[in-house]
Amino acid sequence: MKIKTKPKSMFKCLYLESLTGMVLTFIVFIHLTAGYVRQGDKETFVDTATVHLQNYINSQYESDGLYTRLNDHTELSFYDYKLQVIEKDINIASYCLDCEAFTEHKGRTIYINGDDLFAIALPIPNSPQFLLFTETEDPITISTPWYEDRDNHFFLMLFVTMSLALALLLYLPLCRVNKRVNKLLKVQEAFGQGDLSIRAESYHISPIKEIAQSFNEMAEDIETRVKQSQIFSQAIPHEIRTPLSRIQMASDLLRRPDTINKEMLHDNIDNYIEDISLLTADIIQLSRLRNKRCVQSIPHTEEVPLKELCQNRMKMVGGDHNIAFNIDPELSNKHPYGAACFAKLILDNLIKNAINYGNGLVEVSLNEFDDCWTIDVEDNGLGIPSEKRQEIFLAFARLDKSRNLNNGGFGLGLAIASQAAKNLDWPLSVDDSHLGGARFTILIPKI
Repeated sequence: MKIKTKPKSMFKCLYLESLTGMVLTFIVFIHLTAGYVRQGDKETFVDTATVHLQNYINSQYESDGLYTRLNDHTELSFYDYKLQVIEKDINIASYCLDCEAFTEHKGRTIYINGDDLFAIALPIPNSPQFLLFTETEDPITISTPWYEDRDNHFFLMLFVTMSLALALLLYLPLCRVNKRVNKLLKVQEAFGQGDLSIRAESYHISPIKEIAQSFNEMAEDIETRVKQSQIFSQAIPHEIRTPLSRIQMASDLLRRPDTINKEMLHDNIDNYIEDISLLTADIIQLSRLRNKRCVQSIPHTEEVPLKELCQNRMKMVGGDHNIAFNIDPELSNKHPYGAACFAKLILDNLIKNAINYGNGLVEVSLNEFDDCWTIDVEDNGLGIPSEKRQEIFLAFARLDKSRNLNNGGFGLGLAIASQAAKNLDWPLSVDDSHLGGARFTILIPKI
């Protein structure tokens, strides 16, 4: 039995990680600035010792001054330090236990003991003696216990305030993100339950924007594939049934001894078999165009000369039909890159469609613009109603709904052209033609 675990809160994870990062940053900051702070302590200590030396000198003629008291008692202890007068030839270690030379400042040696307390011996002017200034307590930590120290209270309140501010700054945007994610989940659930037309809202915040766009693209692709599958499942049996019925009828007639024109019936059977073969070939071709592995296996780095492409396809497909070719007089020598086989499929099927549905006049136009080329295939037929201009690119779609093979094939040509155009990233659209029929436009971007 699989045990389901409750997912972790995004807010909780991000907050704890951010709080941990803030604490680590504070610790690293203290570590990196310890030397700088220590340098400031050293300078303050030397300046304080110099002040005491000056006070000692200035109080020589005061009866109760520092000079008199220090000479009478040899050593004076104060709040966090003590002063001593020592002889020049006496080692400082005799007065400062476990002291060792730490550094120098302004030409004076500073000593430090095992408790990280400073000591310094300053020469008394016009005297062989030195004034020994020694710290007895750290002036920062001796005042009050840490839990009563106002500075500690300040830093604690600062940390609490920053923690609360961090929580608020994380919670508000995460709350909005969470709402949008929940909406995406509801859309995903509805899509999974069969509502293939539902789409996610578009957002402007990354990565929600990319997730929504990716879902919508996936949903669009799945919906199209499902519709195509439904059309295939309904249309293929119907398309095959018609030639099979005709083959069966011709076969029955051939069995009758009184049947005349048997050669014509044999030719009809061959034509019906060819129809089934063409239908099968178109279905296989469309399936391959939709197979991403097959598409990726075809190199898209071929140079596609558009003028020669149009002329060759018009000659191959058009035959004896009246097809006019208009070329932009300012057409450059530049060519797009892609899979030439896909480009041929697009033009072949558009030209066939124009021949089948036009009234004898087909026009192909090649134009160049600043950022793209366009190829227009137009006819003088009945045109395509605006509400049907998306439907015609679906497999087996016919405007007349009669599915008569004599009036335009199987309805797979535009589906093949549309899929080949998608594989090349060449947008394919349909509009009204100046000839009175339909105009199919291939837009080829300049990359």
